[in-house]
Amino acid sequence: MRPVRAKITIDRPIDEVYDYLLDIATRPEFAPEIFHDFRLTRVESHGQGAGARFRLHPKYRERYAGTTIVKAVPGEMVVEEGSTGRSGRVPLVIEYLLEEQPGGAVRVQAGIESSPLLLSDRVREFGLRRFVKRRLPRAVRRMRDILEGAPGTPQGERPTVAGVDRNHVPNP
Repeated sequence: MRPVRAKITIDRPIDEVYDYLLDIATRPEFAPEIFHDFRLTRVESHGQGAGARFRLHPKYRERYAGTTIVKAVPGEMVVEEGSTGRSGRVPLVIEYLLEEQPGGAVRVQAGIESSPLLLSDRVREFGLRRFVKRRLPRAVRRMRDILEGAPGTPQGERPTVAGVDRNHVPNP
């Protein structure tokens, strides 16, 4: 899938936006139409090494994708790398680039790209780019509404670990 990008300006401090994006568990909260069946790969969902498995399209039940935060530069970018497709052979990159704007706002550019090498994988991804291209702008607008605290913004569900809210796990 050729790169799909969406840009938006968020009226919040850059550190707050960066911290929000550094937590991989926020993905289904602002983009529930893109990240289906979202599952964390470990309990700690914040920072480099945090990962998740999900489906990019609800129609493809067997086509899971997995990403891990591999690069995080404070105030600049958060990059996730992983794979999708049959047997996980299609590389997948999701990136969030941050740029501080005058007046304290932040310009966020979100991008999703996969690189199928085989013709059979390219055929299987037919239509996926259009699906993501239609939903990514909605997702970044929803992220803006969540971060700016717009009233009436419906938030998606945060993922759980073993069916329990990860923020309320009792300590033994």
